[in-house]
Amino acid sequence: MIMITMNEKDKNEMLDSILNEKEEYLCKLWGVLMADSKTYAAIGGLSAIVGGGAAALGALSNAYCYIGVTEQHLNFVVVDSVDVRNIKNRISIPMECITKAEVKGGLLPGRKVVTVYFEKNKLKISLMNNAIGSDIQGQKENVERVCQMIQKACKN
Repeated sequence: MIMITMNEKDKNEMLDSILNEKEEYLCKLWGVLMADSKTYAAIGGLSAIVGGGAAALGALSNAYCYIGVTEQHLNFVVVDSVDVRNIKNRISIPMECITKAEVKGGLLPGRKVVTVYFEKNKLKISLMNNAIGSDIQGQKENVERVCQMIQKACKN
């Protein structure tokens, strides 16, 4: 059995599939979404999700995803943890809905945990500086960029 890892080609194709026509990504990376079923349900109601919907995730607490940040949106393509080519969900949160963001260093070196607050919900995103076992480009630089961009969006 060949182990398929998260990769640059899938990241670009999957994120491009939910990109608004007049937007472009300022950065793209991979991460892990950490949320409860209530938050996933709220995201389903808030965002323009294409197919799947929040119910497809159920009460899953950690989900691998590709993340893309534009001026107007925080986009996620959630993939299956075993078969990373299998898309579980597509989520797009408008930046204007984000009311607060916190960035903390994780327990592991090279890890950041970003908590994004929108409406009455919060979503935690775990970001790692490295992309061990994959060909993801610019992961370390993009972890810093996404943290800065999300925090900046909250101050507007």
